[in-house]
Amino acid sequence: MKKYIGAVLMALIFSSAAQASYVSYDLSGSAGSRDGESYSEIHLGLNYFPVNWFNWRNSIFTQFGSQINTVYGLDTAGLFNYEMYNSSRTLGIELYAGPGLRFASENSNAAFGVAGITFGLGGLRIGGGVQQFQYFEDRKDKNDFTLNKSETQYFITLSGGGSF
Repeated sequence: MKKYIGAVLMALIFSSAAQASYVSYDLSGSAGSRDGESYSEIHLGLNYFPVNWFNWRNSIFTQFGSQINTVYGLDTAGLFNYEMYNSSRTLGIELYAGPGLRFASENSNAAFGVAGITFGLGGLRIGGGVQQFQYFEDRKDKNDFTLNKSETQYFITLSGGGSF
């Protein structure tokens, strides 16, 4: 039994190593709420897939809303992916989860964890998820109220992109 498990693990490792890595890009918009205040975010992302199940995602973003200070910066994350697509990649589903860091203005540097689901329809991606932030510094909103150092954001996303 141990030899069988070892052979299966080795086959998985070699099949992952044989897969070609690729880079993709996307432009996405999302909406959500935090501390009872709604916000919108726009991301321009660059995704590096060294293997098909892992994505090193880097995205520049801006977050804005009527009661929050506008924040901009860079999100970087290591995301574990599982996807099921048809052969032409026009229809499918993706699941992802992983940790990351946010380097941002307005004292909004944070560590985060994110998980979500995305449905692919042609070149369009529609999805949603949850992101848990732990901020390193105190932050304030436009009314000078102190915001929590820990927050959970629920979001919906509409995106499009390509690969090269």
